[in-house]
Amino acid sequence: MKCKLPLAALAIAGAAAGIAGGAAVAVAAQSPAPAAAKGVAYWDGVHWDDDDDHGIRTRTPLPLPNAAALKRAGMVRVTEVERDDGYLEIEGYDANGYELDIRMDARGQRVLSVHRDTDRD
Repeated sequence: MKCKLPLAALAIAGAAAGIAGGAAVAVAAQSPAPAAAKGVAYWDGVHWDDDDDHGIRTRTPLPLPNAAALKRAGMVRVTEVERDDGYLEIEGYDANGYELDIRMDARGQRVLSVHRDTDRD
């Protein structure tokens, strides 16, 4: 006797498999921190991400952004460094708890723009 599952059950099973598979892919796709960032308190707990929106993975490791330039822009705590569309996008917080989004050149040496949220998170 053949067992027929309703389409909803198949969709749920497929979605669960997709979630499990997607989690494994997301972990594997995360870029490791640059060697120079290891053991430096300013970079502790940072999520390093090489964005792959276009299906083309960049083969070079992520550069270590210029911490002095980030500090001059007001960033006291970094939460994420992401390479996206030829730029480095750094997310973090200033001394007053406001979120900062800083865009740097591809090598992470020059600050190109700073966006400060007007409310604290």
